[in-house]
Amino acid sequence: MRLRLFLAGCLTGLFSSACNASDLTVTAGNLRSDQGQVLICVFSADGSDKAQFPDCVKGHGVRSAQTPISAGKVVMTFNGLKDGVYAVAIVHDENGNGKMDTNFLGIPAEGVGVSTNPRVFGKPSFEQGQFAVKGNTAIAIETKYIL
Repeated sequence: MRLRLFLAGCLTGLFSSACNASDLTVTAGNLRSDQGQVLICVFSADGSDKAQFPDCVKGHGVRSAQTPISAGKVVMTFNGLKDGVYAVAIVHDENGNGKMDTNFLGIPAEGVGVSTNPRVFGKPSFEQGQFAVKGNTAIAIETKYIL
């Protein structure tokens, strides 16, 4: 009976947000050690959080997570995202302080990465890391170390 109500709601548009909920699986690889944690932030083109990209700290983006590292990589799934355009930023927070550390010039002292793995000099824009989520989606981010 519940399944019929859910399907009827999808067909009539009453529960359209439930019908197009997607899962996004993010794999971050190329981590130089298993020390610390990886911060992962998902930013949406539809929200005001887009302006925060790629600054990844807890609470930034429409979703964020901190996850331990195993064998030089992490895998995190964000459930129930609406279909749309997103960008993901990661930080290899090696010292576990919950933020990206930089040197005196502002250059990242820890590993960073952005969805679509763009080759940019400086801070990437949302548009350089954007991709579409429609249905369950998986992306792989290569962690880069500048220092």
